Amino acid sequence: MMNKHGQTLILFVLLLPLLLLLLAFVVDVGTILLEKTKLDSTLRTVLKTTYKEKEEADYNEKVITLLKENKIPTDAMQIEVKENYVRITIHYEKESIFGKVIGIDAYPIKSTYRINNELKVIKE
Repeated sequence: MMNKHGQTLILFVLLLPLLLLLLAFVVDVGTILLEKTKLDSTLRTVLKTTYKEKEEADYNEKVITLLKENKIPTDAMQIEVKENYVRITIHYEKESIFGKVIGIDAYPIKSTYRINNELKVIKE
């Protein structure tokens, strides 16, 4: 009768790093999806809140203020104000938590939304 406890231990030790990498990947992807959802939600709210004031001279400053209050970086932001719509595009990078192990320092996050005269918010 052979003892198989040693074989199980060796298998566990060999698979443990793979399981830890998988867990780290899931945490990273979850963090990025949460950040993207936060950005999308904030952009929709900002567009709905500020659209009626689009003719004012300080429209861009109001948008930037609202985004900064929600901790959204505004460095790479584009605001396009036209007669019948407003489009906001934001692009920034979210620092990776565990991706640095495999050489990924940051993940790009980009979102573009447009609101038209009918107050319909459209994701582009």
